[in-house]
Amino acid sequence: MSDKKQRLATLDTFRGIAALAVVLFHLTLHRAEAPVHFSWGVTGVDLFFIISGFVIYMTLNKTTKAIDFVVARFSRLYPVYWTAVTLTAIWMFIGKQLGYSDISWAEYLANMTMFQHYFGVRDLDESYWTLIVEMLFYGLMLLAFLFKKIKNLEWYGFALVILQALVHTWLSVSSPGLYDSIRDGFPLINHFQLFWAGILYYKIYTEGYKPLRVLGIIVAYFLTLLLFEKTGRSNLFLSQAEYITVNTLYFGVFFLFVSRRLEWINNRVTLFLGTISYSLYVIHHYFMNGVVTLLRDKLGWQFMPAALVALTGALLLAVGITYLVEKPALKYLRVWYRS
Repeated sequence: MSDKKQRLATLDTFRGIAALAVVLFHLTLHRAEAPVHFSWGVTGVDLFFIISGFVIYMTLNKTTKAIDFVVARFSRLYPVYWTAVTLTAIWMFIGKQLGYSDISWAEYLANMTMFQHYFGVRDLDESYWTLIVEMLFYGLMLLAFLFKKIKNLEWYGFALVILQALVHTWLSVSSPGLYDSIRDGFPLINHFQLFWAGILYYKIYTEGYKPLRVLGIIVAYFLTLLLFEKTGRSNLFLSQAEYITVNTLYFGVFFLFVSRRLEWINNRVTLFLGTISYSLYVIHHYFMNGVVTLLRDKLGWQFMPAALVALTGALLLAVGITYLVEKPALKYLRVWYRS
């Protein structure tokens, strides 16, 4: 692996760590019998958002046509997502027959769009809530590309972060109704600072440190801590001190990454987890919860062996989706598009 690829492979390691953190969080969530509760794993989505800001900005800097970006994102996201939604729906239908869950065709079809939030339909798997945030960020970045503002987005982002801070401080007090409507109608407003931090990290990675870039990341960091009680779900499972500790770690390791001081973290396990991270993220939650529940209720298993079976099953499903769906679909769709 070349030095450049080795450095960017660190992003795959980050993805793998973030995905595993979220999986372990959901596996032990509300399980009093679990010997360890991975509550900090709820913050894995924060790391995902920073990574996404870095990667999407990097992608658009190398893109010449908007349609190239759209096709690349579609081929990367939707085949895996459709597979995960369908498997989750089948699993929920089985659960419905056993009296554990409920599902309708309307819910399934709405979830297949990835925009079920705007249809007022629940996410079949609770992990899907982050995907609409990602899609809104992609849309915002695509607009910046179309208006030829990508090269200066770090500074436009500064203005958006200031606006974001005003919404969550001044507007939340002066007009609570409007504030709630904005948060529900445009959930990116709750997390934009993390994506913007990723953009600034990319600028540092490619162009070097500048005081205003470092200042911008510091602003994003403190805004993230300020919004602890207002956005995301971390406040439901972590104390503020714990949240500060974990996010300080995330922002810190990203500084090490862009300074080319973190390649040593990469190994076969983390890179493998990075490879299957998207598939694992979209398939794990409801599946694991169902496996643990069935093994406990129907067979009388204790939590630990049931959890190990559930985790193993989720990993195997993720591997299957990655190598039987994601990689072939990615290759086929992109070859089809180029031809």
